[in-house]
Amino acid sequence: MPRKVFKPCLYHGCINTVQYGYCQTHAHFYNPPQRAIEVNRPSAAARGYNKEWQAIRVEVLRKHGVPKELWHLYDIHHDPPYNPKKEPNHRKYNLIPMIHNHHSRETARSRGKGDKSLQPQVETGKAKANNHTTKIAQGVICGSR
Repeated sequence: MPRKVFKPCLYHGCINTVQYGYCQTHAHFYNPPQRAIEVNRPSAAARGYNKEWQAIRVEVLRKHGVPKELWHLYDIHHDPPYNPKKEPNHRKYNLIPMIHNHHSRETARSRGKGDKSLQPQVETGKAKANNHTTKIAQGVICGSR
């Protein structure tokens, strides 16, 4: 049975061939993926994001004029940060739609985990959504502000 075809090393400009990944010379550049969430983290429903929350989320996105085809790109930001032990009712918070990457940075910043804005962002189909978010923030859409 033939062996797997050898491919170039993933290190840019390296001429060594390997079955996969990096050659022995550049093996130290391999950066294993980091787990984004905590292992013992409760489910979303246990943290207060149940069917009722999904309905509230839809209301917020509609209220702010986010097109339905872009809803999957958005998270809803709670201001002040959501704490189900102090106030489990989502409607008593200021709810703002944010693009997922921006929401993650804001959440990390509010939890004291440093400035995540220096990390590189991958541009995909989110440019249209980011433009929409900018218009919301400027008050162009929905007559807010």
